Amino acid sequence: MKPTSFCTMCTSNCAFELVGLLLSLSIYHTNENIYIISDSETKKIIEDITPQPRLNIHWIVELDKYHGLNRFQMDKMNIWSEFQMSKSKIISRALENESDTLFLDSDIIILDVIDDVVNDVVNDKSLGVSRQYITQEHIDNTGYYNGGMIWTNNKQLPLDWIEFTKTSRYYDQASIEDLVKKYDYFEFPENYNFQCWRMIIADEPKEKIASYITSKPNDTLYYKDKPIKFVHTHFHDKRFEYFNNIIIHHMINAKMYKTLAIIFRVIHNKWILKIPRQPLQGLGYHKNDSFRELALLMKINNNDVDMIYINSMHCWLEPNILTYDRPTLQWLNNEINNASTLLLGNGDINKEGKEITKHFPNINIKPWIFWPRKPMVLEKILKEKGIISKYEDRKIESIFIGNIENDVQNKYRENVSWENVLDEYHCTKGSKHKFSHSEYLMKLRDSKYGLCLRGYGSKCHREVELMAFGTIPIVTNEVSIESYMEPLKENIHYLKANSPEELKEKMNNNSRQQWETMSKECYEWYQRNVHSKQAWNTMISHILYDN
Repeated sequence: MKPTSFCTMCTSNCAFELVGLLLSLSIYHTNENIYIISDSETKKIIEDITPQPRLNIHWIVELDKYHGLNRFQMDKMNIWSEFQMSKSKIISRALENESDTLFLDSDIIILDVIDDVVNDVVNDKSLGVSRQYITQEHIDNTGYYNGGMIWTNNKQLPLDWIEFTKTSRYYDQASIEDLVKKYDYFEFPENYNFQCWRMIIADEPKEKIASYITSKPNDTLYYKDKPIKFVHTHFHDKRFEYFNNIIIHHMINAKMYKTLAIIFRVIHNKWILKIPRQPLQGLGYHKNDSFRELALLMKINNNDVDMIYINSMHCWLEPNILTYDRPTLQWLNNEINNASTLLLGNGDINKEGKEITKHFPNINIKPWIFWPRKPMVLEKILKEKGIISKYEDRKIESIFIGNIENDVQNKYRENVSWENVLDEYHCTKGSKHKFSHSEYLMKLRDSKYGLCLRGYGSKCHREVELMAFGTIPIVTNEVSIESYMEPLKENIHYLKANSPEELKEKMNNNSRQQWETMSKECYEWYQRNVHSKQAWNTMISHILYDN
């Protein structure tokens, strides 16, 4: 059985950790209720993060008195215990609406569904507590139970917690010993509330505790062969470096890419996009356009995204999600072994994706987006010119502008007489292009339809560039058109034609009203998935919430 609701407390000093709790909780308990007592700044911070946690958050903003204060300062002011009793307040508020609630400290990362919490004890138990698993000396000082996790279904219990804490030897924590004397209770198993302190001040050596932790590729973490439900630690705190490194090491082995990304979001207080430092020689060379230019725009347009340059041949989302932006699989190298998952930009998840899996069987492969050749130029035109929304205002019915620079492009672009059915057909050979990039984009903007022929990879910048301006792509079978995080749909986002005659027929049979509907769908898809103001949020949402 799962808790009916969750609750927590936080002020802005720890809001970066609350991000981790909310995002990880929303993976395993999507759309469930959580009650948060906080200061005003914390609420503002959470409401500005990407993505928004998929939880029903109920804010109780009553902690402005403690804004900006750390534990040392509150101890000195003799208000730390008062502050800690905000736990009982938020439990009370949750129980006004819920049959039970599970309080969790904000420095917790959820690793699994919290489901077998009470197992038929709800009817005869009113308190769930978590042991500390530390030495007797530390128990004598700080209490037998941990104050960072407590479950109850009794409205009187949080009021008693406040009273017992007034005479507690150690704030809110030792007073839980008084609660278990009054209420029927159960103890959460060892695989819950896996604390950093358990390894540092336990009866057993830390190496022995570490040996109980295991992991399996594409699975999860285990403690004594039971799934660890959540870890309770400060990932940025040097005191817990040994514990944190072991947890992260096992998560890497288990390829828990969602949770790892969240943990490093907590550590850096931002999402980090990592781009290869240029110039590199040979296969590593890149002009830093395409996705790498889009990454810079994502940083500019999102407050919680940063971009750094690293010594690698590949692009990454910190720590180890490989954002593969190359046109073919020619660039695969041993760095792939370090990836927890791979987002495939160019190529088809069912073709190139399966080919990658042959060589790297344990890696997760997921479809990604594609992007313009020069996102900055395109977004500048969109901002200054917008799109031409009326059918009759577009001067060019159909267009193809492309180039043949290699044998692969020549195979797909040379032998069919597309120019016989298109208003404009411009296909040059060699490195010199007929139009400047701005001229090329303006041509696409002024067209109703744009032909898409396969390039060096099975996707081409042209498809997304057309959609950016609401110009309807017409694709051939060789073009990978559905392998996107948000798949494109035939007759909604594109038309398909495998010969000049079929292309002409498809355009003739597409009414003005159908064109306007499809044009709008194309533009909106681009805005959601590729434009730098929304692409990041869409991308990270798919990473965290898609299976």
